[in-house]
Amino acid sequence: METPARISLSRHTMSSRLRIPKYLKTPALLSFLVTVIMLLGTLIFFFRIQPQVPLFYSLARPSQHLTSKYWLFLFPLLSFVINLIHLIIIKIIKHAEQLLIKLFVWTTFGIQIILGLALLRILAIIT
Repeated sequence: METPARISLSRHTMSSRLRIPKYLKTPALLSFLVTVIMLLGTLIFFFRIQPQVPLFYSLARPSQHLTSKYWLFLFPLLSFVINLIHLIIIKIIKHAEQLLIKLFVWTTFGIQIILGLALLRILAIIT
């Protein structure tokens, strides 16, 4: 059985592992907020659109342009995976130059915005 000192030590250790540095909180939270908004937007439109959506316009044959509407969840999923991978990379390079890490996190936010705009454009076209 663990003593109260060990329990508080283990809680402290766990919270320090999950803690994001203060200078990275804003872009990291914005990135996750964009991901959540993308997921909510996809869920809202998912029930309003037809079962087949034109998603792959770059393919050669027009018959290949249509795909299942479930493919729209690729955007929020990809966004979430990018967020997780980038947070893991930030944990690995946490001792690097602070400006480099800030640029990396803001670039992550930029990628999320681009994915969100692409999803918004697709949803605008198919509705």
